[in-house]
Amino acid sequence: MNKKGFTLLELLVVVLIIGILASIALPQYEMAVTKAKVASMLPLMRRWKDALAEFKLQHGSYCFDSRCNNYPVGSDLGVSWPSDWGNGECGDYIACNHGKGGVCSANEMGTGTVMCDYGISDGSFAIVLYQPDETKYEDLAGMITCEAVGTEAEKVCKALGGKLLEDVEEGISANTVYKLN
Repeated sequence: MNKKGFTLLELLVVVLIIGILASIALPQYEMAVTKAKVASMLPLMRRWKDALAEFKLQHGSYCFDSRCNNYPVGSDLGVSWPSDWGNGECGDYIACNHGKGGVCSANEMGTGTVMCDYGISDGSFAIVLYQPDETKYEDLAGMITCEAVGTEAEKVCKALGGKLLEDVEEGISANTVYKLN
């Protein structure tokens, strides 16, 4: 009798091989998705940073008043977060939930800094664009950084081409800071 088909052992070997390939490919896929999310955010972050720099040139500060109680909003700067972020409620605000596991904010503490943070499996990372006249963290002035908390976040920063900065001023909440530019 001539039976056609696969034996149970052959099927188990195929399933095992597929499982091994999936365990290798899935982390690479997740990293590629994360890198794509960050890459898609950078042009928007740069627009906010440039708009804030232009605002400072016109007004002498990143704020409307000397005590920095009155920040410019998106309509003052001619820039905005996408309308589909934050359930469409971000509008003119300088901070917005981007729906990709975190929040983007512009003009942090009146410094002109633009930041987007992301929560991931074991921690978080933030992409931060510092203005050239940064005074709080002078060593980071003009830089784009990836600031990581957790080992997976560090992997993301490295995958984005980050170079580890050894001497970073105290006060940054990240465990490690990588220079992206």
